[in-house]
Amino acid sequence: MVACEGGFLYPIVDTGRCTGCNRCTNACPSLSPYNERRPLKAYAAINPAESVRMSSSSGGVFSLLAESVISRGGTVFAARFDMSWRVVHDKTATVQELGHFRGSKYVQSDIGNSYQEIAQLLAEGNPVMFVGTPCQAAGLKHFLGKDHEQLLTVDFICHGVPSPAVWQHYVRHQARKLSRKSWLGRLYYMFGHAAVVSHISFRDKQQGWKNYQTVIRAKGTELRQNYYDNEYMKAFLADQNLRLSCHHCMVKSGRSHSDITLADFWNVHKVTDGFDDDKGTSLVLTNSDKGEQMLAKTCCRRKEVDFDSAIQYNKAWHTPFAESNGRSQFLQEYKNNWL
Repeated sequence: MVACEGGFLYPIVDTGRCTGCNRCTNACPSLSPYNERRPLKAYAAINPAESVRMSSSSGGVFSLLAESVISRGGTVFAARFDMSWRVVHDKTATVQELGHFRGSKYVQSDIGNSYQEIAQLLAEGNPVMFVGTPCQAAGLKHFLGKDHEQLLTVDFICHGVPSPAVWQHYVRHQARKLSRKSWLGRLYYMFGHAAVVSHISFRDKQQGWKNYQTVIRAKGTELRQNYYDNEYMKAFLADQNLRLSCHHCMVKSGRSHSDITLADFWNVHKVTDGFDDDKGTSLVLTNSDKGEQMLAKTCCRRKEVDFDSAIQYNKAWHTPFAESNGRSQFLQEYKNNWL
């Protein structure tokens, strides 16, 4: 895997060792996409534990599904920050660690060896839940080559994934600025940017779910901005720092073949009553009988809704965002100023 100038990793084939088996191309969800698939049912859903919901991006349904899998002796794979504030896929088998995996992380995660570890756990008969982007979920299913009764795949309606390298430079830049605001920060910065930063949230709900804030907390101070004022989020929402393939996504319209799809239920008040308290509501799409059964095992407060009515406020389910006119300029400025 080799990084391009924009900081995205791409696979490079060693032609001298390639045997022409085509396993890599057959496992790629862009080169070998699944068929479109309409969800079985759609729900508005809320986790009844308010503290969990407030620390989640939307309604906190991920945590309920994960708790159910862990209660059966299973393992959950999802994205979290590592010690350097990179976004990586990791695993947990304890409810106590689920807090690290809650909340949106608007960066392409490093999948690492997750697929291989999942294959091993499934071979041993262990329950597994995988949560990732639609292309990551489809990639896992292609990699495994068959469905497994003990595997629950969960994806989310995806805007696209920004560059990990751009994110790392942004965190270093903010850590440097924040460290100057306190003597404690200046002391910690001697050990690097990761030592300065103590907390990051892309979707803090202190001012509400609809007017969420991006927060970077450091020793003795913090950066707190509305999402439309934060420079990283502005670039993300303007589609200036997304991976190029996201603009031509081949896993929209249910083609990830995940069991469950999660999303923010924006404009839920226009679709159904009783779910809009500005603390976060999930749109849950059950895409398989397994997904429907797993959702039924949770204690989430839910109400079935009309799929077509719900999805009109989440068009990224079926339509990729067009490449921004400012994308090339943004990446050129990144290259000139940060590389």
